[in-house]
Order: sequence, then structure tokens, then C-alpha cells
Amino acid sequence: MTLHELPPESAPGAPPPREGESLSAPIYGRAGVVTFFTALSRAMGMVRDLAIAHIFGAGAASDAWVQAFRIPNALRRLTAEGAMTIAFIPLYVELREREGPEAARRFAARVMGIVLLSTGLLTVLGMLFADPLTWLSSPGFVADPEKYALTVELTRWCFPYLVMVSLVAWAMGVLNSEHRYAAPAAAPIFLNVGIVIAVVAGTGWFERPILAVALGVLAGGAAQVLLQAPSLRAVGAPLLPRAGWRDPYVLRLLALLAPSLLTVAVYQISIVVLGIIASYLPSGQIFYYNNATRLTELAMGLFTFAFATAGLPSLSEHIARQEWDAVSATARLTFSAVLFTTLPAMAGLIVASPAIVSMLYLHGAYSPGDVEATARTLGWMALGMPAVAAVRLMVPIYYALQDTRSPAALSLFGLAATAGLGWAFSERWEVQGLAAGLSAGTWAHALAMAWRLRMRSRLHGWFPWSSLARQGLATLAMAAFAWAALPWGDWRLGPSDAFNWIVFVGLLAGAIAVYMGANAALGEPEVGHWLRLLRRAGRRLGGRA
Repeated sequence: MTLHELPPESAPGAPPPREGESLSAPIYGRAGVVTFFTALSRAMGMVRDLAIAHIFGAGAASDAWVQAFRIPNALRRLTAEGAMTIAFIPLYVELREREGPEAARRFAARVMGIVLLSTGLLTVLGMLFADPLTWLSSPGFVADPEKYALTVELTRWCFPYLVMVSLVAWAMGVLNSEHRYAAPAAAPIFLNVGIVIAVVAGTGWFERPILAVALGVLAGGAAQVLLQAPSLRAVGAPLLPRAGWRDPYVLRLLALLAPSLLTVAVYQISIVVLGIIASYLPSGQIFYYNNATRLTELAMGLFTFAFATAGLPSLSEHIARQEWDAVSATARLTFSAVLFTTLPAMAGLIVASPAIVSMLYLHGAYSPGDVEATARTLGWMALGMPAVAAVRLMVPIYYALQDTRSPAALSLFGLAATAGLGWAFSERWEVQGLAAGLSAGTWAHALAMAWRLRMRSRLHGWFPWSSLARQGLATLAMAAFAWAALPWGDWRLGPSDAFNWIVFVGLLAGAIAVYMGANAALGEPEVGHWLRLLRRAGRRLGGRA
């Protein structure tokens, strides 16, 4: 599959799906494309973190890297990949439906100009004021002048990445609106490849070897931008920005962005606040937290974000046409698909965290003590995965309904809960308490958003309660199997023991089989959806073999 090729189910002129698949087939087809490239990206992300862990271990240098990259990464999600992208798609689709493709393209070019101007200004300010930014985001580093100075330098290196990845996020909004998903989903692969190459080959170029990671960020960011150009050209999208602040749709976008920026900012502020708390913890604990986060994001990124990405254009189209039954059905389908993968992933990461972390990280400079602490942190963090998934799915629904005020207001409650619980728990349990506070705060946020969405008069039956019950029972069966199989491995030996690999692969394969079998026995429709998706993928691969 080329990077700008549509899956047959969503291609213009494709035969219509059968009645039972009228909503599911397009979304599953699109999600399959996103999942494929996201899987490659997350795998390379793991390789990236494993390379950093192997060479630098869990210490001052790796902590400095995590904190430095957190600042531009949070701004990226705030300005472009978060609120900008989610608010952009419904307006682009509405304009295309009402006034035609050319009007939508003019709107996209004007939005590109806003993205470049805003992120360029933030980049200049971030590089100029890297020192006070580091003091604000990592005050605990002040006691270690060398660690603090390294974080400041890494922050300056990483800030230009904000402009590059914001352009990628803008391209994702345009291409996803046109039902093209491959190039934006594949973009993070190039970031991770750039970092891995720089870590492996470039550490000798710098007096401070960790600066090679920042060089990889810049090289990978540039490659991400270049990757989008062929797909944008294929759909006739603009490649150059245009002025036009007085465009009515641009003004609507800016009006929507005011509260939606607050919504995304609240989550990013939560991350920054937890980072501030973590800066006071002993060296290495920030890296434990980062690695646990990476593993939960790996599990969720493969499917949760794929289905949220695939479902948003359909939600926007149904809302633009006032098809409220279809909106509820699409939301219900998307939630069911996401829960089908998120629930077993959560249970697996909690039960099998000692095995997973040991097999991935127990080598090089990463010690058995580092593995044990990371596994405990992972278990607490995994508890919040369904809540993260729910928030990730509900925010686009609110935005597709062009209601950005409700999630913004409710997010303040989530921020307060996360910060308060994170601080209280970390006082007693250090980094594990930080992860527990994040999970508890995210659940508070998710439940508040679900309650408010339930009150909307136009949406009925949007949550798949029966699927949740079936999938929950199957998850319990899978967790019981994993718990029974776990003692067969000696995880203190990590990946160096061949028998551990046999047990590990058997545990994963058996857990999948138990989960799918239990769902099939309970009559869960998601099993059929996934089997059809796998058959279609097999036919495409077979046709290209």
C-alpha cells in the first residue's frame, strides 16, 4: 500500500458495503490503515527508547532529555496536533459540503499561515527563554547545576521541532478530511528513525552525547514534513500558506479554538504539573515514568487513536447533514471498537508488567532495580487507559458538535484532581504515586465528560453497554490466564534467557486466543469486525505478493 492510497472501502466509486456494514466498513478500513502505520511508528518508538535506555540508562542525562522534550511536545499538542486538528476537520468538511472543494482548500491554506506564524513565534520565544522555561518546568533540577544546564541546552535544540510537527498536524487535518490516513500516520516513524540513527551513530560527535538525541529530533521532524507533500499534492491541497484572517471560517476556527485550546491545555498542564513534581524525585524516576508512558501509549496508539482518527470525519459528515441517529451509531461503534482493544491491553500491562518490562529493558545500563520500578509504575498507569481512551473519543464528538466550552470546563476538574492526587500520592510512593494520581485524575475527567455528553438531547444510545459487559468478562478470563502463565518465566534473567522468550511468546499468544475465544462464545460482534478486517488485509497483501 502506497502512502497516499485509499483503502478500497473508502475509495470513490467502490461498491457500497452491505447493510450490516454500512457504518463499520469505512471506519474499520480507515482504522486499519492508521493502525498499520501506527504499529510501525510505535515499534520504532520502542526501539528509540530502548536505544536511549541501553546507552544512557536511567540517570541525569535521560531525565534531562525527557524534561526538555516535554516542553515543545506539549506546545505541539496544544497548538496544532491537539485543538487545531480536531477543531479544523469539522469546519473543513462543512465548507467542502456547502461551498465545494476549492473553498475548503483556500480555508486550509489560510489555516496553514496561522499555524506557521504562531508556532514560529513560539519557537523563537522558547529558544530565547529556555532557561526560565526550564526553571518553571523542572525546578527540582536547580539543585543539580550540571543537570539543569543540560536540560536548558536540550530545550533550545528541540524547540524548532514544534514548527515541523505542527505542519504535519495541519497536513493530517487536511488529509484525514479527504479520507487519506497513511502519510500522517506514518510520519512519526521518521522521527523515531532519525533519533535511533543519531543515538547509534552520532553520540561521538558531541561533548555531551545526549545532544545526539536532539539532533535526531530535528532530522526526523524535517523528514516528517517532506513525507506529507506527495499526498497533499494528490488531493490538490495547498502547499503554500495564504493570508486571510478575515475569512469567516477562519474567524469561526479561532472562535472555536479559544475554549478548545483550554481543553487541550488543561491536559498538557497536567503533564507539565506532574513533570514539575517529578523533577523533585530521585534521578532516574522521570525516565521510569517516561518508559511506562511509552508502553501505555504503544497499546493505545495502535487502536484507540486509530479509531478516533478514523471516526472523526464520519462524525463531522453526519453532523453537517443533521443525521443524529448516524452520529449516535458511529459514536457507539467507535467506542465498542476501542474498548475491545483497550480493556485487554490494560489488563495485560497490569498483570504481565514484570515480564514485559524485563524482556524489553533488562540490558545495557538499565538495571534490575530500574526494571522493577518501571514495572510498578506501568501497572498504576495502565489503570487509567480506558479513561484516556474515553476522553480521546469524547473530545472529537464534542468538537464535531462544535461544543468546545463543555470539555474545556470539565477539564479543569480533571486538572485539579490529577495535580492534587499526583502530589499527594508521590509524597508517599514517589513515581508510582505520580502514575496513580494521573490515572485517578483521568478517570474523574472521563466520567465528568461522559455525564455531560449523556445530557445532550440529540444523542441517544451512544455508549455500547452490552459490548462493555461482554468484553469485560472476556478480559477477566484473559487476565486469569496471564496470571497463571506468568510464574513459568524467570524474569530476573530478562531477554538473555531463551526459555523466557518461549514463555513470553506463549503468554501473549495464549492471552489473545483466550480473549478472542471468550468474546466469540459470548457473541461479541467485534470479533466478526476484526476477522473481516484481517481477511481484507490478507487479500490486499496477497494481491501484492
